Amino acid sequence: MKNKPDNAVREIKLDCIIPNRFQPRKTIDPKDLQELIDSIRTHGVLEPIVVRQVSGKENSYEIIMGERRFRSCQALNKETIPAIIKEADDCQMLEWALIENTHRKDLNPIEKAKAYKQLADTFGLTQEEVAKRVGAERSTVTNFIRLLNLPPEIQEDIMDQKISLGHALVLLSIPDLTSRLKIWERIKSEALSIRNLRVIVDAYLHPRGVATGTARSIQYRELHAGNDPTLRECASHLWKKFDTRVEVRFFKMGDKIISGMIMIHLQSEDDLQRIMKNIG
Repeated sequence: MKNKPDNAVREIKLDCIIPNRFQPRKTIDPKDLQELIDSIRTHGVLEPIVVRQVSGKENSYEIIMGERRFRSCQALNKETIPAIIKEADDCQMLEWALIENTHRKDLNPIEKAKAYKQLADTFGLTQEEVAKRVGAERSTVTNFIRLLNLPPEIQEDIMDQKISLGHALVLLSIPDLTSRLKIWERIKSEALSIRNLRVIVDAYLHPRGVATGTARSIQYRELHAGNDPTLRECASHLWKKFDTRVEVRFFKMGDKIISGMIMIHLQSEDDLQRIMKNIG
């Protein structure tokens, strides 16, 4: 007899359940999964998963929400899992899977971008309609989808948290691919903050003081310990004084300093107190 969808919790055999075809999460952190496995081993499944019946198959179900719980029960060799059966079309399947992952266990920015785009492309939704369905601002959805315009190597760094979402959004403002890749390499090699990156990109996009005739253009430059002996000596002196890593950077337009920074790296609150005492 066909199971009618309702809110009743029932035990369903694991071998009767298949994963969600529209699951936006492509990878699950093994550490997070192990924590859930340990929790279920000790306390059991505290919240039932949600499934829909596979069309034309009486005892076959597809996961709507709860794939991590399902995988954890598989790892524990459980025979059944508590579940609620719901009616859902393909659009609802993708939407609910996206919302669950977004609200419960954040997707990385690229997975989220692909999920938003999949929702838009598969079901012919505008970015504004996608935003309403997932409870986000339209500009948020737009910015995430824009990440997919970045080269694969930059997207991979975003997924691996080698550069932040903020860095990536600033990089998107650079139209030239070659320049974008060069600045991306600088983010990593020089450990650029988002603020420093904005200064560099702004200077690239809006060069100031371009002279006419035979006069040379006023060039933007960033000076740091790696390319300026004076700043290298200054950083070394401060490093010895505070017994911790210190960075000194200047941003110059021509011969004029337009901004600069001294960054003192801390490892603990004790470091802060010691340095404050040293400064006096």
